[in-house]
Amino acid sequence: MKAVITGGGTGGHIYPALAIAEELKKRGWEILYLGSKQRMEAEIVPKTGCDFIGLSLRPLPRNISFKLFSFLFYNLKAFLKALKIIKSFKADFVIGTGGFVAGPVVLAGVMLGRKTIIHEQNAYPGITNKLLARFVNKVCLNFAESADYLKVNTQKVEITGNPVRPKIINTDRKKAYQSLNLNPELKTILITGGSLGAEIINQNIKELYQYALENEIQIIHLTGRKNYEKVKNNLKSSNLNLENPLIKVIDYLDEMEFALAAADLIISRAGATALAEITSCAKASILIPFAAAAENHQAVNAKTLAKKGAAAVIEESELSGELLLKKVIDIIEDEQKLQSMAAAAESMSQKNALKNIIKAIENLNKKNN
Repeated sequence: MKAVITGGGTGGHIYPALAIAEELKKRGWEILYLGSKQRMEAEIVPKTGCDFIGLSLRPLPRNISFKLFSFLFYNLKAFLKALKIIKSFKADFVIGTGGFVAGPVVLAGVMLGRKTIIHEQNAYPGITNKLLARFVNKVCLNFAESADYLKVNTQKVEITGNPVRPKIINTDRKKAYQSLNLNPELKTILITGGSLGAEIINQNIKELYQYALENEIQIIHLTGRKNYEKVKNNLKSSNLNLENPLIKVIDYLDEMEFALAAADLIISRAGATALAEITSCAKASILIPFAAAAENHQAVNAKTLAKKGAAAVIEESELSGELLLKKVIDIIEDEQKLQSMAAAAESMSQKNALKNIIKAIENLNKKNN
C-alpha cells in the first residue's frame, strides 16, 4: 500500500502526521510526505528519513487584499502539482493533518478518487479541515465536540484521540538526562512555546531563571528560532550566567522526546499536540493558552487538564514573571502535588490514539476493496 501524507506549518500538524507515517512504514507501506517548501516541515520531515516533496503555496489571507490573488495563483499551482505527484506515486490513500498545505493535497486526492482521511487535533477545527471534511471518506477527531463544527455525516466521523510518536512515550529518562547533559539528582523545568516559540512566555522568565539558579533547579528553555538571540540577550542583560550548567537555552530541539522525558514540570502553550505529549509522558504542567487561537480553543484545552488537576493555567492577559514564578514554586516545591498532577495527566493520556487512527485507515481500506 502507498500513502501520501500532508500537514504542516506548525509542529501541531507535523508531528501527528509523522506518527501516522512512521507506523504505516512499520507495516510495510510506502509513504510520501507533501508539505510546504517555506514551512518547518521542509526541515523536520526529511530528517526522519521520510520521503518529502515541497510545494510552493500560500495561506488564505484573513482580509480581502491583493494577497488573495497570490493565494489563488500559488495554491492552484500546488493543487495541479499534487495531482501529478499522487498519480505518479500511485497513492492508495491521501491523509491530511491540517495546515493550509493539506488543502490542495487532500483535495487532489479526492479528485483522483483516492481514499482520503483527515485528522483534526483541536476542539475547534481549522479552516482547512472544515472545508475538506465534506469531501473526504473519513474524519478522525481528537475531541468529540469538533464534530459540531463540521456539519458532515456522523458515519464518516471517528473519535480517535491525537496520535503521539512512540518515541515520545517510550524514551528512557536516564538516556534523556545523558543526551541533554543534565543532573538526574536535580529537578528540571521545561519551558516551551511550541515549535515556533512564544514571545510572551520568553518575556516573562527572568524571575524564574533567578529562582532556579538560587535553588539548583535545571531549566531547558526552547525559545523558538526567531526568539533565540533576543532571549539570550535579555537574560545576559539581567546578569544571568548562561554558561551555568543548570541552564539549557535552545532554539529548537529535534529530539523533543528527551526534553519531555527529563522534565518534572512543563511550562507550555495549550495546543492539542503539546497536551497529547504532556499527558502521554505523565507530566505536571503550567499552561499559557495562545489568546489569539481560533474560538479560544487553547483555553478550552487547558481548562480540560486543569479540571482534572493535571495543570495550572495562566491566561495571557494575566501573565507576568512574578505570577509564573509563584505557580512554579507552588508545584515544584510540593512533591506530593507534583506527583498528583503527573498522575492526573497520565489518566488523561490517549496512548491508543495512533492505533485508533491506523485501525480507521485499515477499516476504510477493507471497506473500499
